[in-house]
Amino acid sequence: MDSFIPRYVRILTGSRFKESIEEIRIEGHTSSLWTNRTAIDAYFFNMELSQRRTRSTLEYAMLLPDVATHQDWMRRKITANGLSSSRPRALADGSEDQRASQRVEFRVRLNADERLTKMLATATQ
Repeated sequence: MDSFIPRYVRILTGSRFKESIEEIRIEGHTSSLWTNRTAIDAYFFNMELSQRRTRSTLEYAMLLPDVATHQDWMRRKITANGLSSSRPRALADGSEDQRASQRVEFRVRLNADERLTKMLATATQ
């Protein structure tokens, strides 16, 4: 994280990408494992866990000294989203990979619709 986040932010805030980014999602995931709980209870307990996981990742990223100059931009663009066990990772045999399911992912959402609308408006003038 100490080297990834500063490089990631530097690339995304560069002139090539900055205006195209709608949102950067930090997505927290869990395995479906939770002993002595019903499936729905496990889902909600894992939702809480995944939300804590994304929040702590966001907090760590935002407080890195190497991204301090980009904090305002990061506050506007980065969201923390807990997804519980809704997107598990699978092993080759199709069963859930418990360890790989417990993860954090960074996903960039572009403002392509907005940009296409502007391009079409310009083209039809």
